[in-house]
Amino acid sequence: MKKGISRKSFDGLLDSARKKTLHKSSVSTEDFSGSIFESAYDSAAQASTSREIQATESIQRDIRAAFKKPGLNHNPIGGHPDFAHLAETDQQEKHHICSLFLDIKNSTRLSFIYDLEDVVAIKNTILKAAAETVRAMDGYVHRFMGDALLAFFGGKDVNKDDSVINAINCASVLESLMIGTIIPALEDNGFKASYLGFRIGLDYGADEKVLWSSYGLKGVYEVTATSFHVDVAAKLQNMAGRNKAMLGDSIMNEIDFPKAYQKVKAYTVNNEVKYVYTLNREYTDALGQTHTYKVRELYHEAYRDLLPYSTDLKETFYGSTTVSCHGITYFCNCIENGLETEYRSISRALEKGVSLSFKVQLSKSVYEEQKFPLSITFTKRNHGKEAELREQAGTFPKPVTVIVRDMGFRTPFFPGKTIEEPESTSYRGLHTMEAEVKDADLKIIFKDIIGIYIK
Repeated sequence: MKKGISRKSFDGLLDSARKKTLHKSSVSTEDFSGSIFESAYDSAAQASTSREIQATESIQRDIRAAFKKPGLNHNPIGGHPDFAHLAETDQQEKHHICSLFLDIKNSTRLSFIYDLEDVVAIKNTILKAAAETVRAMDGYVHRFMGDALLAFFGGKDVNKDDSVINAINCASVLESLMIGTIIPALEDNGFKASYLGFRIGLDYGADEKVLWSSYGLKGVYEVTATSFHVDVAAKLQNMAGRNKAMLGDSIMNEIDFPKAYQKVKAYTVNNEVKYVYTLNREYTDALGQTHTYKVRELYHEAYRDLLPYSTDLKETFYGSTTVSCHGITYFCNCIENGLETEYRSISRALEKGVSLSFKVQLSKSVYEEQKFPLSITFTKRNHGKEAELREQAGTFPKPVTVIVRDMGFRTPFFPGKTIEEPESTSYRGLHTMEAEVKDADLKIIFKDIIGIYIK
């Protein structure tokens, strides 16, 4: 089986969906006139549902474990629980939220190629995997719309920075899931799927720009958010290319998102490259003033390298700069409230003044297999307005550490070696520390990067 985020879980979800749709379509209702047949059908349906639940929960577990998120997100699909009290009332409440709008690009083509039962299995499985990815990143799936979904990130008990971080991380994981898991899994099951993809739009609305209220009639209602920034997520999704995510200006400003991880969308018309800097329409307000809205594309190849997955998985993705090596691991610990814990790359925002320790760990196998001496380099990169104001933005290589072969590796209990680089959190935004290991021939045998979000 090929590597991929939650690959085994997605395979199980697809298999369950295909068995369910094929079983239902192959048996008419007349075949279930007797209690024996009804019992057999019910048993099969229950078994299929059980497999599906296990597969969807496994997707959550896989992703949440990587980001070090405890437990599972059991929030139901539908209205945001923090605003449920507004249902069927005239009450209204302002509160910030991140909006993510997603659709499956080119899914309509499936109906011209495959039986409808297979189309249902494919589209439904993809949407279920997307929904579980949203939930895995602490998001709320608000609604499904055909082959699309709307999700919210944030709430009354969630740190605002973490809401934005979860939304951006979710977009990156979704794109990685489609490219590295969903498409390969479908093709391994005999479906042509290379033309499929996610299109994602993301934006953030501040407290004063998002109004929660109840829409509809008595007994038929929906509590939802009214905001330009909710609406614009759908427009950004429509502007996105296949397996791309578009970011609105508000979400980028809120987190001081680095230019290193955003791109200007480009497309070609008659051999001429054109660039998209703003939303593809202008708006006129009540005073007659015209407004444009800055947009950017998430630089997926670069940001994906920050995801807290193993280097042997990340290096399989197109455009990755990471390099894996058997026996070498790279991680970061932080000290909060007097306790040292592991900080998973880009998983959450840290307070300023937190002590960090970046560690490259060499196991016994490295001493057995690699050409010594090894040279290890840490490279810090600071981004953001606060770092710029203090003239601390830029790239800062640390001194090279040379590791000679310790002949003690031949003993049974050789512990290996850990190389540490101390740091601390100082400036708001996203900053990174890269670790690179070269062998005696100066060949890069390991390379990974950890991102640190700071409040």
